[in-house]
Amino acid sequence: MAGFLDQFRKKVFYSVRKEEPDTEVSVKVDDKIALGVLLWVVAQADKQFLPEEEDKIKEVLKDRGHVSDEDMPYVLAAVQKAEEERIDLFAFTHEISQDLPFDMKKGILENLFRVACIDNDLAHEEEDIIRKISGLFRLDHKDFIDAKIRIKKEFGLDTAGL
Repeated sequence: MAGFLDQFRKKVFYSVRKEEPDTEVSVKVDDKIALGVLLWVVAQADKQFLPEEEDKIKEVLKDRGHVSDEDMPYVLAAVQKAEEERIDLFAFTHEISQDLPFDMKKGILENLFRVACIDNDLAHEEEDIIRKISGLFRLDHKDFIDAKIRIKKEFGLDTAGL
């Protein structure tokens, strides 16, 4: 990925490791940073960033994003840096979605719902930001609804009226 994410990655890499980024290492974690940033944005959407949400973000990054223990501090630092800088969600999502296959976009959507539902409640603000990301990924509304229903069932939440 080039452009915005490339510049952002270089800045974060230097601030965390105090050295210039090794291209092979830094490119290897681009998708993990992107996933982490989107998860973080959803977790903060309702203005209640809970420890359970942070734990779920780490779990998703490790289990589904395959972030190693060695890379986890770098990825989390990048995510927090993105939050501090209030990245442009449109530009960021547009850039990362260009190289993502359809199935990966759907997987990210499901993981966004997992973070949002970890407190056993899908707040309106969280759902809105996930809907926005889904649109920026150019996913159909049906994909959004299917992911929402699937993950709400996974968490044992009410799916009536969807």
